[in-house]
Amino acid sequence: MKNTGVFLILASLLAACSPTSKDHFEPTANESAKNMKDNIWGHGIINYHATKNNPKFNYSSETNKNPNDYQKLNTARFDISDDQDKIREAVVSQTGINPQMVTINGNYAHIHLNVPSSVSDRKKEKMRRDIKAAAEQAVPRYKFSVKVDS
Repeated sequence: MKNTGVFLILASLLAACSPTSKDHFEPTANESAKNMKDNIWGHGIINYHATKNNPKFNYSSETNKNPNDYQKLNTARFDISDDQDKIREAVVSQTGINPQMVTINGNYAHIHLNVPSSVSDRKKEKMRRDIKAAAEQAVPRYKFSVKVDS
C-alpha cells in the first residue's frame, strides 16, 4: 500500500513536468484569441517586439505625450529634437549664424551662440533680444535663456 501511494505521487509529479506539444505556445500581448490591443498588463519587456504590430487597430489615441519616451506609437508625433530644430531655424533666420548649442531641459530652452569678437556689446545684446523673441515665436511653450559669446 505504501509503495502504491509513492508510485502515484511520483507519477503525478512526472506528468506535471512533461513537455507540452509543439503546437502549443503562450500568446504574446498582441496574439490573444480575443485580438485585444494589449492584454491586462501591457506588453512588458519580453513581448515588446509583438506589441503594436497588428494592422487592424489604430493606436493614435494611445500616443504617449512624453517627448522623452523611447516608444513612438504614432509616426506624426513631435518630440524634443523637432523643437530644437525649430529653435535652430529661428536663430539662423534671425542672425544668419548657426547656434553652437540648443538644449531643452523641462520647460526651459537654452541657446548658446558664438559670434566674432569684432561684434560690439551693444550689438550682442540686441542680437540676444532678437534671438529670444524669434525663438519664443517659433516655440512658445518654453522659457528661453540666450547666451551670446565672442
